[in-house]
Order: sequence, then structure tokens, then C-alpha cells
Amino acid sequence: MEETLLEIAAAAAEEIKHAKRAAIMNSRATQLSAINETGIKMISTEDFSEVLRLGTSSAAMVLEADHAILRLQDEQTGRYVIRSYFGSADGRLQERLFRLDKQVSVNAIKRRSPLLIRDIALHSDTKELDSELRSVIAAPLMREARVVGTLAIYDKVESDRFYVGRFSEDDLKLFGKFVSYLERALTNAMFHAQARRFRNFDSETGLPNSVYLEKRIVEEIARANGAESALAIAVCRLENLDEIERAAGITRVRQVVSRSVEALRSHLRDFDVLGRTSKNEFTILLPDPGLSAGDRVFTLARAVADDLSGNEALNAGVRIALGFGYAVYPGDGADRDSLLEKAREPRIRMV
Repeated sequence: MEETLLEIAAAAAEEIKHAKRAAIMNSRATQLSAINETGIKMISTEDFSEVLRLGTSSAAMVLEADHAILRLQDEQTGRYVIRSYFGSADGRLQERLFRLDKQVSVNAIKRRSPLLIRDIALHSDTKELDSELRSVIAAPLMREARVVGTLAIYDKVESDRFYVGRFSEDDLKLFGKFVSYLERALTNAMFHAQARRFRNFDSETGLPNSVYLEKRIVEEIARANGAESALAIAVCRLENLDEIERAAGITRVRQVVSRSVEALRSHLRDFDVLGRTSKNEFTILLPDPGLSAGDRVFTLARAVADDLSGNEALNAGVRIALGFGYAVYPGDGADRDSLLEKAREPRIRMV
């Protein structure tokens, strides 16, 4: 009888073991499926801020974490700053969490590979920090072989338990899969952000382009509402840019364009809008130019010409020729196209 009971118990234990293993495998398969689905959603998202939000919220929910923190490198300071957080920590707990994450991020960046800390209180790099958290997985976010940020998840929360668990090697593998999707999503969103920027800005000079300027002109006309001398448009043309390129090459052309932008900017008011509307043309929006817009444009033309002509190296071989035109609303035109057409007629030439 006793032997029979032992055999039954052993069989039951084996069944339970198999059931647990099957449950774990099923859970991993479900998580992997969720990661793939979420990853595709992130990659198809063009909105950069939405990718950041999904990066933390999805990481926490799919990987059963209590907190998720995403940092990106600030281009100006070089520091890795928190751009998205998902979790319930606030007040002092959040302060301790963010302080811990700073150290964890430094470790991940130095390693340039995913990091698993099963027990924060015992780990050499984190044990000195006052933290109530138990476990963390972190990874650097890479773009073109460069670390651009970090993602970290803290404290495993399992639905069938009443206490916080610890992340495992299996969790680390799933996390790595999620990070690979997030890296691709960030790269894609950055590309679309740059593309949107370039739709409105000239890629060489960083100035607003014709698309942006035309929108602004329409807005300023609406704002002027028929008022006399409320708006002027000036156009500066580098009249012999093609000749300069044939004589001195594309490098000289780029230098002439760059120096022209500097000269124009230095003689405009803070609220004037300078744009590059073609290879050899700059268009200037002059709100409230005053009663003598023509005198203002002549003064600008003379100042810019003096700046450029004084650079002998820039004028070696072929001297830079400038043409300036302008139009004043509403006398020279009451709509965008008529104002631009009038402004493109050269009234002032400088060499």
C-alpha cells in the first residue's frame, strides 16, 4: 500500500513538473508573440514620441515588469536623459529609482551589451544605493554602432504570485528581442522626423525652404489684413553662382553660399525670416518694414555686398554678383504669388 502511494505521488509530481514546464513554455511563446506584434507596431509608427511611449509601456507589460525607463543621449550635452518612464513610482521612491537607473545605465553603456542583475541589494555596483527594488535588466540602445540610449526594466511581477520576483536568463533573452525591435523603431522614427524637417528646411544651410516661406507669407498677409506697409518681401540672388562653380568648383560655391547666409543674417532683425528658396536665391520676409521698405532693402544690399566683397579669397577669379528685389504689401501685390513675382525683379545690383 505504501509503495503504491509512493508511486502515485511520484507520478503526480512528474505530472506537476511537466505541467509547470508546459506552462512556462506556453508563457514564453505568448510573450514572444506579443513582442513580435508590439515590435511591428513600433516600427510602423512614425511619431517619435509615440515610439518612446510604446518603448516603456510595452516593455513593462509584455515582460511583466513593474517599471520601465528609457534614456536617450542629448545631442547638446552628451548626457543620457530620461525620455520615457512607465510605472507607478512617485515621490521619494521615484527619486531612488531614477538614481539607481543612472548607475545601471552607466554599466549598460560601458558593457555595450544587455545586463541582468538578479539581486540589486547584493550586486557590487548597486548594493550601496538605497533601493527597495530587487531585480533589473538593462541594455544599451544602438544606432550605427553607437550607443544612443538605454532601456531598463525593474522588478518582475507575475500574475500567479503575490510578491515581486526576479528576472531570469530567459527574461534576458526576451528582453534582447524586444530591444532589437525598439532600436529599429527609433531609427525609423528619427528618419521620418528628419524627413519632415527637410520638407520645410534646406539641408545645406538649415534655412527654411520655399515650402515653409510660402506658408509664412500667406500667414503674414492674413495678419496684415490690408494694412499699408505691414509686410515686405525681399529677394537676394547670387547672380553668377554657375559661373563661380565653373571657374572655382563646388567647394567655392558652398563657401559663397555659407558666407552669404552669415552676411544676410547679421543684418536682419530678430523677427525677420530668412529662407533659401533655390540654389542661388534667398527670400526674406520683413514684417512691419516701416514706411520706406525700399531704403531698408537698399541698406541691407549695401551691407551684405560690403561683407562679401571684402573677402578677397572668396572673390578670387570671379567676383560675386548680387541682385536684390523687393515687394511691399499691398501696393506691389495683395497675394503671395504676385508679391513673390514682383520681389524677384532685380532693382539693386551689387558686385
